[in-house]
Amino acid sequence: MTLLKRLAAVLVLLVSLPAFAHAACTATNNTEYSAAIAHGHAYTKHSAEFVHGKVIDGLAFPDPTIANADEFATFLLGIMNAPTESKALANSRYAYWHTPTGTVIITNDNANDCGTAFRPLTGKTYYDNLS
Repeated sequence: MTLLKRLAAVLVLLVSLPAFAHAACTATNNTEYSAAIAHGHAYTKHSAEFVHGKVIDGLAFPDPTIANADEFATFLLGIMNAPTESKALANSRYAYWHTPTGTVIITNDNANDCGTAFRPLTGKTYYDNLS
């Protein structure tokens, strides 16, 4: 095989490979972040933590049970708009803490679902240790 044919074969191979897909959040405001997080993995994975009376780190979930991802988005938006505390984190992330419900929200511009939300087993200590 001539050098030109080899180069052509390599070029065809490179062109046919899929481009590297980088996950990225497209949210630009709290409403969009809360909806993306609620409809991402967070509600599916953590919904059992948001049941009225569910105790985590000594705190019973005080609100009515969150029944679906849309309700979860509304709940998260309320926290994001009026958190007990919030702070910037490394790697294009931001954290929100809500003392009354023991909930942490972490937005992540590098994730397709824009982040996560849950009630950490160690409560506020978990939030305090985020960086």
